[in-house]
Amino acid sequence: MTIVRAVQTLTRSLAFGGVILTTSIGIAQGATAASDHDLDYWQALSHTRYIEEGSKGPILYDFLDPNCPYCHQTYVWLQNPVDGGQLRVRFVIVGFLSPGSKGKAAAILAAPEPLAALRRTEKGFAMTQNGPEGGIQPADATVIASVQNQLQFNQSRLDGKESELFGIEGAAVPFLVYQRGKKIHYLLGPPDNAQWKDLLDAS
Repeated sequence: MTIVRAVQTLTRSLAFGGVILTTSIGIAQGATAASDHDLDYWQALSHTRYIEEGSKGPILYDFLDPNCPYCHQTYVWLQNPVDGGQLRVRFVIVGFLSPGSKGKAAAILAAPEPLAALRRTEKGFAMTQNGPEGGIQPADATVIASVQNQLQFNQSRLDGKESELFGIEGAAVPFLVYQRGKKIHYLLGPPDNAQWKDLLDAS
């Protein structure tokens, strides 16, 4: 079973079981690399269609699916350091986790104010009978087509990288990428306390 399929199965069971997520899924898997290849990857992330929140501090790229409960959990945790000027987060929006994910990702990217749309999505996040749902209506086919290239490029930065780093099939979110010195750090899943500290101390 791929991680994507495992997450889909888990989120469905959480929704139908009426369980509200309040704790992490566990310690995030971490990886570090300092090769030229990874520095190139870091530079390529600046060309994704991201939504930036925060104006000070080190940059964190956060791959986020609108229907991902662990992405939502991570988003909530990030608000304090963002508001406190400790971190700049660039949310790289993808839409693959569940049937409604792509439409919601497109709705965020195509919105007149994408950051406001992302905030609305996360504020309205809920566990429903259909599974975890971000609080934005999915875009129609015309809107999806208008941002299809952006979604595909964002997805291309995720696909394969996690397999290379962690040996998993498919893709999983949240996937966090940040630079500390000349090294690129990767986290798959919500960070634990030590990983949060390392992230916030990055420069």
